[in-house]
Amino acid sequence: MMSTEQITGSLVLSFINCPREAWLMGHRIIPEQDNEQISLGRLVHETSYTDVGERDITVENMKLDLIEKKGKKLFVGEIKKSHRSLEGARYQLLFYLWRLKTMGIDLDGVLLVPTERKREYVQLTDTTIKELIEICSKIESLLNSPIPGVQKPQSLCKSCGFYPLCWV
Repeated sequence: MMSTEQITGSLVLSFINCPREAWLMGHRIIPEQDNEQISLGRLVHETSYTDVGERDITVENMKLDLIEKKGKKLFVGEIKKSHRSLEGARYQLLFYLWRLKTMGIDLDGVLLVPTERKREYVQLTDTTIKELIEICSKIESLLNSPIPGVQKPQSLCKSCGFYPLCWV
C-alpha cells in the first residue's frame, strides 16, 4: 500500500496526463529510454536556464528543476519541453509547493517552457490543496489496484515512452 509521502510530483504529472502511465510508473515499470520525446525533454531540461538560480535540488522525494529569485521573491521552477502537458505540470508544481509548505517553506511556482518562451506563474491556494488531496487519494487507489484501468487513446499516446507497453 502506497502512502501519500511516497507519491511524487512525477506521479501527479502522469496521473493528470494519463492514469495508466501513473500506474506503470508507480509499479516501477520504466518507459522506453530511447524514446525521442523523453530524450528531447531531457535535452531541454539540461540546456535551459543553466545560468538562473539553483538547479536540480532534491528535497525528500522531490527533485526541483530550479529555485529562481525574482526581485525579493523565490520561485520553484519546473521546466517542460512544450505546452502539451501543462495541466499535469501545473499540478506537479502545485504538489511540490504543497509539500514544501508542509515543511514550513512557503514559495510560489513558475512553469517554464523555454522552447516556446512561455512562463506561467502558479500559486498554491486552499482550493488547489483540496484538489491535490483528492488527486493523491485517487493515485493511492489506482496504485493499489492490480491492473491499470482502461484508458481511451489520446493524441499524446504515440509519442509516449510507455506506448510499446500500453494496451491502448
